Order: sequence, then structure tokens, then C-alpha cells
Amino acid sequence: MVRMVRTLAAVGAAAASALVASACATSSSPSSSSFNSGNATGSAVGGSSGGYLGGSGTAVLTTGDASLTSTVTGSCVATTACTTGCTDLSSTPIIDTGTPQDAQSHFTATGLGSGGICITEPGDGTLLPNNWTRPRFAWVPASGQTLFEVRVHIDSQKNDLLAYTMSTTWTLPADTWKALAADAWGQDITVTVRGVNMAAASSAPSGSSMKFQIAPAIANGSLIYWAAVGDKNGDSWLEGFSVGDETVAQVLDTSQVAEKMSRDTGGNLVTQDQTTNMPLANGPGSVQCIGCHAAVPDHNSVSFLDFYPWPGVAASVNPQNTGDVPSWLTPGGAEALALPWIGMMTYSAPVWNAGQHIVVAGWQVGSPSSPGTPWQSGGTDSPSNLVWINVSTSQPQVFANDAGLWSSLMGQNQLFVTANLNKSYGYLARTGDSNSASCPTWSHDGATIAYASNNAPKDGRLATGTSDIYTVPYNDGKGGAATPVQGAADPSYAEYYPWYSSDDKYIAFDRAANSSSQAMYYNPQAEVYVVPAAGGTATRLAANDPPACLGATSPGVTNSWPKWSPQATVCDGKTYYWLIFSSSRLNRPFNVKNMKDGNEEPTSQLYLTAIVDDGSSTPATYPGVYIWNQPTTNIGFADSNQSNHTPLWDVVMIPASPPPPR
Repeated sequence: MVRMVRTLAAVGAAAASALVASACATSSSPSSSSFNSGNATGSAVGGSSGGYLGGSGTAVLTTGDASLTSTVTGSCVATTACTTGCTDLSSTPIIDTGTPQDAQSHFTATGLGSGGICITEPGDGTLLPNNWTRPRFAWVPASGQTLFEVRVHIDSQKNDLLAYTMSTTWTLPADTWKALAADAWGQDITVTVRGVNMAAASSAPSGSSMKFQIAPAIANGSLIYWAAVGDKNGDSWLEGFSVGDETVAQVLDTSQVAEKMSRDTGGNLVTQDQTTNMPLANGPGSVQCIGCHAAVPDHNSVSFLDFYPWPGVAASVNPQNTGDVPSWLTPGGAEALALPWIGMMTYSAPVWNAGQHIVVAGWQVGSPSSPGTPWQSGGTDSPSNLVWINVSTSQPQVFANDAGLWSSLMGQNQLFVTANLNKSYGYLARTGDSNSASCPTWSHDGATIAYASNNAPKDGRLATGTSDIYTVPYNDGKGGAATPVQGAADPSYAEYYPWYSSDDKYIAFDRAANSSSQAMYYNPQAEVYVVPAAGGTATRLAANDPPACLGATSPGVTNSWPKWSPQATVCDGKTYYWLIFSSSRLNRPFNVKNMKDGNEEPTSQLYLTAIVDDGSSTPATYPGVYIWNQPTTNIGFADSNQSNHTPLWDVVMIPASPPPPR
């Protein structure tokens, strides 16, 4: 079973420790689309907005229960089945498994008391897509509390829902969530959590309340993200899930990848595991790790970076032929993609669908006026430039795919560059910008590339230095005048990792104060901002700030890698955007046993947030919602903490997520 999903393609720069990756790329929406988004299934046909699902077309959202079917116009829920005295919330209390049946008797006293609970999920003031995964409520209890009451109140509902548990998390029942999505969108949903100490006879309940809302707009598509438990070979892979899913599926790991083009710093096919020095189990040139990645507009494949020196690799993620070499990847194209220091990659659906199988990357070898040497330069000492690569080129391979051949040809190491320049690859001119260019992302119309103009390229990633967001026309690979984006080119800050919204109106990006000590690629001081793509005032997202009771503050929690959903939906004059990003606010360290260099940077997890444009000068932003279905501990690696980041959100065939446990 497969699921067609739409992923905003992206690639990030790999770190020298291979711990983190920066993801940057886009692809375009089709003129019509079918989707399966967990709880929501249906189809949509775009209209005047260029084929995006938020256009003038219509769709039907079905929640799986005929009584809960809502009509959707332009992917908006237009009506409700009930407006007052609704009975979606049961009047019968829910007693969680393992919780005493007399739990309600411990909460006869009213009020919130003192020394209250801090509710961390979904977060006060958050906004959820109409068809998102049912919310989980999580909290930090007051000292000594062991039994908890969860109350859900909505003004239009006849009853308050009461639940009792001895856990510090509780998830709303799926059928209740479907009903509320149909009836209670646009209303405040008040959640009150109180706790008592069951061992203390006179314990009075105390707690706190928060509010969140369900939007009239749905989300669609699925996400593929980079999962890692350390920086050793085999410690990273791709996972994915669709909107509404409660579990994740494995999308791709190293053992599945058939392409064998990975080379070492000498240009030879890799024959040994770089962390154990043992022969590679799958033969010379086989993949050792899966790092930063991008979705390909064929809807079946991804490209990604392998282990140092980060050669590019492509593989199918369609479960019918997972890991196979894509049919569009020619031998010459594979050789070009497997260059070192390839850095961030981005694809354009309009360009791809026109028959030009092009990837644009921030290649850290040479410049248009002085092309570099593929395997003897690059890395720390070379500038990074925007380069296009034809992955379906008819140019033959320059070197046979044999281990050890490069070392006998080091006197001819310019041969590849000379033979293929402006044939299988070429440079995009950036008139007016003499800095390095990294982290490119293609606008959805295929006309413009936004990138990080910086002085800090290192091994295909961003190290310590300065960076601003610039744009340049693609212009059939010729480039043109480079222009700073007003609001994202402040000399006091490093701005990087740009990402176009699905309607190309906004660019999301990372911003951090310039520092002489913090590398940009995984900077704890980074925060997520959005700015009009045409330039203007940048808006800091409320989602940067963790709940106060977590004891973490931003800057300081590595808010990074923002990715827009594949759909900007207009409902009643407001445009709803969804955005996912990574954050280390939970401060969960990597298991040092999995670290090649003993690096103990914290892991990151994924968060969702909303951005709503009502036509005013500044869009409204909302707190971040922790995505609770992501694994954070991996039992296959001795219960090591798992890091999840660089998500994609576009159309690609991936395995369906397994059903949740009973």
C-alpha cells in the first residue's frame, strides 16, 4: 500500500560531524491533486490561483463517518452540523487504563488552587489544521501530584468532557476529535488539567487552563524527515507520515540504496566504513549514511547527501521499488550528482515537468570564472556557488565507476570539469553578489531562486560568519542580477535557510545574531522568521518560544529548518499557512556511544505552527505544537534519543504509516 503525498522538497548542508543537515528546496503544486491525509480523503481541483489547492476549486473532506462529513470549499470547512447544545463531548467521564475507578471522587473541590500544573501540549493559543492528528495534552505536574483530571470545555457543547489518568499525557479520543473538527472549528477549546496527591488524604486539587482552536482550513500531504541517533555510519535514515497519521513509516535506510557512486576525499570509490575501517557490507561505493535530502518532482524519489565529503545520491522511495536507482538518473548524471561538497539541493516541478531534469545546488568547488578541481579542492578553502546539474544528461561518465581509478588520474583531475562544463552542469551568474551562495530554494513558479549569500561555506554547509537572503532569476540556468531581500538582509544578523511558501508570497528563514563562535548550520541562537518574498518587514514567529515551564527560552533552543505546507488556503478572507520546524527545546542529548567524535549536541524534534494572513501588514503567528507521533527514543539503538529534523512536505510516494497500537 502506498500513499501519494506532497513534500516541499528540501536539502540541507551536512555538518562535519554528520549530526545535522539544513534543508532548503521547493517544488510546485499540480493543477489538480488527489490526496489522502490520514483522517481526511478527497480530491481538489485548483482554479484561479494557479492550481494550488487553496484556489477557487472545491473539495469534499470526509472524516470516515457519514454523520461527520463536512463540505469543503477551497479546502475550507464551510458549515457545521451543530452550533449550540452539541453532544460531541460525552457526559460520561473517561477513566484511563490503570487509573482508580473512584478517581472523580478526589476532585470534589472546585477551582484551580495554587501551585498549578503547567500545560505544555498543545500550548496556549495554538491553532491546528482541521484534519491534523488528534491533540495530545501534556503537562508538568506540581510537586507530589499523582492523579489528574482533564476537562475539555467548548461553549457550543452541552457537556464538558472529563477524563482521569495517572499519566502526565492524555490524548483526545479519535471519534471526539473528528466530531469537534466538524462542529467546533473557530471556537475556543478550553482545557483544564488539575492534579492531586493520592497519598495525601487532605490533598486539594490544583491546576491550570489553556485554550486552543481548530482552523476551518485543512492541511494535505505528508512529511519525510531525517532521523538520527548519532553520527556513525548507519545511524541516520528517513521516516515519514501523512497529515492525520498517529505513527510513522520508515521511508529509506542505507541498506536499501542501490546506487554505488560514493567517493572519498581522494576521489576513489569508498571501500571501507569511515567509522569502523571495515569493508563496506554492500560493496565499494555503497551508501554509508543518509543526511540532508530533497524530494524529486517525479513523486517517487529523493536525493540526499552521503557521508563525508557529502557526495549526492538518488534513490526511489516508492515502496514498490524502494532504494532502486531512479529511471531518470543517467550514468553521467549520477557522476555529476556524486561530486563532493555538493551542499544543499533544490528542484523545480515546472522545470522538471518541461523535460529539464535539473537540480540546483550550492556547490563548494570553484567559481564560474575559475572552475575548481572536484576532488582536490572544495571544502573549507573554496567559495560556494549556485550550480545547476542535469541528472539526466546524455554526457557519458568521464571516469569508469571503478575503485582506485581516480588515484591513477590525479594529474588529470580537471578532466571532469573541462569535459562537462555547460553540458551536464553549469553556474548561475549572480551579478552584484560576490559572496558565496548556499542553501538555494526554488520558487513554486520556477522563476526565482532564493539563497543564503554568505562568507562561511564549509564542506557544503554553513559555518561561522555572516549571511543574508538574496534572490536571483533562474533564467534557464543563466542566472542574472542578485538582489538582497529587504527584511532578511540585516547586517546585524545571519539570515539563512530560506523557504518559499506554496503561493510564493512569503519566505521563511532562520535568523541569529552574528557570532564569532556559533556555526550557522546548527546554531542554538537561531529563530524562525517570515518575510514577504518581495521584501518588507520580517515577522518573528511566536512558535519560537517554548512553554515557560519547560525552563527553556529562545534564542537558545535551535529553532531551525522551517518548511511550509504544500497548501495556502483562503477561508473567509484569511489565508492559512502551516509550517513545520525543528527545535532542541526538550534538551535531549545524543547517546555519546553513537557519536564518532563525542559531540554531545542536543537532539531536535519537530513542531507545527500556523501563520494566518488577513490582509493586514503583519501576519498573525501562533505558538508551536509538538508533533507527538514522532519517535524520540529508538529501541533499536539501546533506547538512544532520536533526533528528527529537515522535514519535507510535498508529493512523493512513501509507505503508508502502520496502524497505531491498540
